[in-house]
Amino acid sequence: MRTFLAAIVLVTSCAALRADFSYQETTQMTGGALVKILRMGGPFTRKAREPIVSTVLIKGNRMATLGKENSTIIDLDKETITEINIAKKNYSVVTFAQMRQAMDDAMAKAQAQEQKKQKAEPKGNVEAKFKVSAKATGKTKSVKGLTAKEMVITMDLEGTDKDSGQSGSMTVIDDAWMATVPGYEQVKAFRQKMAQKMAREFQPELSRMAMADPRMMQGMAESAKELSKVSGVPVETVMKMGTGITVDTTDSSSDKQGPSVRDAITGSIPFGRKKKDPEPEPKQDPKQSGAALLLEMTTDMTSFSSSAVDASMFDIPAGFKMVDSDLVKRAR
Repeated sequence: MRTFLAAIVLVTSCAALRADFSYQETTQMTGGALVKILRMGGPFTRKAREPIVSTVLIKGNRMATLGKENSTIIDLDKETITEINIAKKNYSVVTFAQMRQAMDDAMAKAQAQEQKKQKAEPKGNVEAKFKVSAKATGKTKSVKGLTAKEMVITMDLEGTDKDSGQSGSMTVIDDAWMATVPGYEQVKAFRQKMAQKMAREFQPELSRMAMADPRMMQGMAESAKELSKVSGVPVETVMKMGTGITVDTTDSSSDKQGPSVRDAITGSIPFGRKKKDPEPEPKQDPKQSGAALLLEMTTDMTSFSSSAVDASMFDIPAGFKMVDSDLVKRAR
């Protein structure tokens, strides 16, 4: 009997340990026109250019993302998100339901403002299209001692003004290198639970998205099939955003033959009011036109550990004052 009870205790203890996991995530801007603009700000923009280092902790149905200045705690049982401001020594709590209500209120206000603006100043007849795709390239490389496989996810936003015929596009590419990390299943399990709860709260918004552009949802479904071909953890991800870019695009913002930084930032998508007298532009061969890389960000995941996580890491620091959530205040 004692042996049987000991076995139960052992299994229970192992299950508890498997529910804990931690790792470190570092994100930094590594290229693009926006980085060059920030560099012009010198010491005033140094903080924006510094790496953002966060420690992610998983313990059961709670996840904490601890940073130098801000921390976030997600509790799936309570369905709350707690934001902690280290510098101001305060914190705020918002529920999933409040997030849903805030989003509904914000969308209603935005639609009302847009209707007023259109009456006072009619906009061009713009058609927007969103496409997403994913591809397992079959390439492998070593990332910090781990064998990783490449997965490229591409998202394209295209806009066309039907009245003027002008068009533009914006592309976001995630070049992720996936590796097997023991214990990371806890992170995936947590995110799956959170996705289920969030889907329940935001189902109306997802339905509206599907009705607005069924091709977007179809593209996501196709990408999910491709993503299933490569399992693991994105131990290294390079995100690129720009116009006319590919996964191999390097920092070409200073290329005189390519689009200018100003045009790339402000003229990528033909949203806004249509110009009455658009200036004629010289025709270019699409194959010869340069790409404009607006931003490149690199994210590394390291220090993976399945050791037990101290429950006190999820507590509000002593002396911190509770304030209203910024999300709720903006909705008001």
